[in-house]
Formats: sequence, structure tokens, C-alpha cells
Amino acid sequence: MGRNENMKKKIILTILIAIQMILLTGCWSSKEINELGIVTMITLDIEDGEIVITAEVIVPKPPMGSTESGNSGSAKYVQGKGKTLFEAVRNTTLQFDRRLYLAHNQIFILSEEFAREGLEEYTDFILRDHELRETTQLLVAKGGKAYELIGISGGIEELSGAYIENLVKNIKFNSKAVSATLTDYMRNYYDVEIQPVLGKIERKEMTVEKIKGKKEKTTGLTIEGASVFNRGKLVGFLDGDETRGYNFVRNKIQGGVIEFPTPQTSKARSAINSQNSKGNENTVVEITRSKTKNYIEIQDGKIVLKTQVKIIGMLGEETGNIDTSNAEVLKLLEKSCSNQVKRQIEKVIKKVQDEYSTDIFGYGKQYHRKDSKGWNKIRNNWDDIFAHAEVLIDVNTEIVRTGLVNKPSSKVKGK
Repeated sequence: MGRNENMKKKIILTILIAIQMILLTGCWSSKEINELGIVTMITLDIEDGEIVITAEVIVPKPPMGSTESGNSGSAKYVQGKGKTLFEAVRNTTLQFDRRLYLAHNQIFILSEEFAREGLEEYTDFILRDHELRETTQLLVAKGGKAYELIGISGGIEELSGAYIENLVKNIKFNSKAVSATLTDYMRNYYDVEIQPVLGKIERKEMTVEKIKGKKEKTTGLTIEGASVFNRGKLVGFLDGDETRGYNFVRNKIQGGVIEFPTPQTSKARSAINSQNSKGNENTVVEITRSKTKNYIEIQDGKIVLKTQVKIIGMLGEETGNIDTSNAEVLKLLEKSCSNQVKRQIEKVIKKVQDEYSTDIFGYGKQYHRKDSKGWNKIRNNWDDIFAHAEVLIDVNTEIVRTGLVNKPSSKVKGK
């Protein structure tokens, strides 16, 4: 009797497994590539009170050996308008033969007008839709319409989306820009201790000499600078040097260079060949590591914002006639580099305090950690308090390598 029951259980289990194998075979939510419009980049504008979405859609390459011709590997551009972002996206199907597939979109570019009106009511669709990625980069187009930037590629990549995505990746080589994803924006938007900062993008016209005596204009894009927000609305921009100062305070320096005038003190001048000195020599230090610590101090009821920066770098270029094997000269270069960074940090903090009155640096977080009870009393007025707070910056630079030469290449022979 027991053997028969075991046999029945095995048969029932086998039948259940077979049914599950049949039901679970295949992809129930599969999407055929020839039915989708794969989006790599989206721009958002405001016109006549409606949202204008412009999307870059990949034109798939034909199979190897195919005789098909056309825009293989290129892109199509499609626009949609609507009172809401979702409606604008779906309205593209009225003029485009494929539904937009947003899962591969990496870039959102917002027009300046769109960003100044505020992002609160538009982020719901971006967060709610299951296709859109929270790692999508957000940039603000300074001046003009955002859709005027789509289709521009000043690099090797043909697609604008891939071109801009690579520009953002290049931030690790240059600290004059910021990388901000949708997640970064939402995290800071909901945090009263800090306000969001997004990337900035704008057209850049260049004139290059193609043939001797013949010049040609070309258009590219630059992401130098940053966009400052307050309570979800764009309030202004930072230039490249100001953005580098911001990145130092936020401890977001991944690399880049610092250029500063070569020190002209007596100690440095003693190592310079005055016959070969032009008086406008510059030194460049490449950043290899950077570490920042921010503090809040309350002195006699007065709030003091403190930032300490430690820079490890190597000498990248020296256009003056300086002997960098001289330890005293090297110390002067380190001090000059520190002073340059200090000035840039002080400049960007003062600009944000005076012009924008919004804490984009996160000093509010430091206050909260230092005095949580006191923070609850001032949190609603923190931006105003920040705007009038005293700032103390301390920067220390250590040059650990001077490169392959100690003597400057400009040193006069025999001197």
C-alpha cells in the first residue's frame, strides 16, 4: 500500500513539473527589436504651455552581407507634444512608426526654460515608468532649446546620445564638470540639508583649418560647468573653475589638472634663469588623489563653515625656467597650487551664497550631525543662514612626482 502511494506522488510530481515547464517556456513579455524604437537620448522643452519631447532613435544596422542600403547605424529623430510627459511620449506614435522603447535611454537634456519652471511635476513619470533607468544622466541646456542640441556629435561617435554619454564619462579626466543621475537629483531634492546640482551642456562653435588657407566652421558640445537648483527649480549656472571648486568641497574630484602662475618669490626666482624668463610662466599639477572633510563650528552663536582639502598630485608641466629638483622650489609650487584651489573654492561658495542663497555643498548635513536638536530649529531657514555664514578653507598639496626631468626644457644651454 505504501509503495503504491509513493508511486502516485511521483507521478503527480512529474505531471506538475511537466506543466510548469510548458507554462514557463519562452518570454511572456518579450519584445521584438523590429517592433521597437530604441531611444538613446531625450530632450525636454516647453512650448505654448506644452511639453515637447524629442527622442533620438537608433536605426538598426542590416545583417552582415545584406544588400540593404540607407541610414544603417544612424538615427532618426522624433517629436511629441502633450500636457504631460507621458502624453508627449505616446503622441510620438501618431507620426512615428514604432513605439519609443526607453530602457536604453542614457541622457535627459532639459532646456533652461523647462528647468526654471521646476521638475517636480515631471519626475513622477520618469520614476514610475518601468522602462526608464534611475541611472540616466540629467543635463541642462544653457540658452536656447534643448532639441537644438540633438543630432550634434563633435566626436568619433555618430549618435548624439553615445557622444554625450562619453563626454560625461570623461569627467574622471577633468574636474570642470559634474555627473548627476536621476537618483542623485531625487536624493538631494528630498533632502533639506543640500540642494541638487545637475550637469550643464551647450553648443560650442569651432573654426578649424581643413586645408591650408581654408577654414571651416564646425559645431560640437561642451559639458563644462554645472546647473544649480533650489527646491527643484533652476536658479543659475557655474563655470568650469567654479564647478571644480564645487567638486572639491563635495569630495567628488576624480582627476584633472590645476593650472596656476609659477611663484615669483625670491626663493623661486633664484632657481630661474632670468634671461629666459618671460614673466608669465605657469605650472600645471595633475591630481592623482583628493580628499575633502567639511566641518561646522559654532563660535559665540556664529556659524563657521570649514573645509579641509588634501591633494596628492604630480607635476604635469612647467613653462617657467625652474629647477624642480630644488626642495624649496617644490614646496613653493605646492603652496601656490593650494592657494589656487583655495581661491576657487572661496569664489564658488561666495557666488552661491550671494547670488543663489542655496546650500549645494552639504554643510547642512554637517550641522545636522553636529547638533541634531539645534538643526530641527533652523532647518527651514538653513539656506538663509548658509548665505551669511563665515567660510574658512584650508588646502594642502603634496607633489609626489615631478616627471622624467628635473631641469626645465626651456633652460638656456650652458646656464
